[in-house]
Amino acid sequence: MSDWRTDTAERPAVKDVPSAPRYPLYADEAAPVTDPGERRGARAAGAAGGPRGTRGARGTWLPWAAGVATLALLGGIGTALVLGGDDPADEATSPTADDAASSAPAVPSTSSSPTAPDPQPRRPAGELSRKPEPRDPEDVTAEARVAVPATAPVSQGLDGTRTAYDAGNLLDGDRTTAWRMRGDGTGSELVIRLDRPTTVTRVGLVNGYAKRARGGRGGVLDWYTGNRRVLAVEWVLDDGTVVPQRLTESRSVQTTEVGAITTERLRLRLVEVSSPGSGRAGRDYTAISELSVVGLPG
Repeated sequence: MSDWRTDTAERPAVKDVPSAPRYPLYADEAAPVTDPGERRGARAAGAAGGPRGTRGARGTWLPWAAGVATLALLGGIGTALVLGGDDPADEATSPTADDAASSAPAVPSTSSSPTAPDPQPRRPAGELSRKPEPRDPEDVTAEARVAVPATAPVSQGLDGTRTAYDAGNLLDGDRTTAWRMRGDGTGSELVIRLDRPTTVTRVGLVNGYAKRARGGRGGVLDWYTGNRRVLAVEWVLDDGTVVPQRLTESRSVQTTEVGAITTERLRLRLVEVSSPGSGRAGRDYTAISELSVVGLPG
């Protein structure tokens, strides 16, 4: 029997046994390519030196073990990053709730008592910009009262009617009625009290008894020229202002401008009075038919 080691006869070549399939990982390096003859020598050396397949098995599971260890390491790091949050650097730089509360700027409290009054009542913008409408001065004589120095007695008219000459006739708006006093009224004063403080702009009067009457014989009696007429007066206001006024022969209201002085009382001083008239209508009385005070009540 011949030994295969010394036999020279040709034998079919031993086919290489394919190794177990491997799934390379990123850490594996490509195995060096060897000649088939070198692979057969390596198998022979393995058969002589140790159990068959030991080195091949070791070369197969070591890369798998390294890959599994790498994946485990990466998974542990990711879990620590997701579930951690106790990084010392984060603790050093992140403010705590107490620090945030102490460093936040103080916000004034907006709560207030529901009954607290608004210190500045609100109004619409249109109302704030609207100016008060200008008012025209008005005649305030009707609301005034007059004190006179004297009053002539009641007389009987030509038609038999009773005629009075009290102070109310100065404020009734009727020029056919009059206040009058006996004799020359020069130097006398009438005091006019207004209903309330008024910015007076104009004053005036009818400076005689502006009435005509028909006599029994068909004639006309002119009481304006028959009685004394006031020719000059002074209007004295509360602040001491004196407004002089000269008057002419006229049955109309004669006025003078005051300016714009607030007062509640006016004194009408009779500075000059005419002589009494003559004829059937002549009477020794000083007479004024109407007063006029125009202004803006306060």
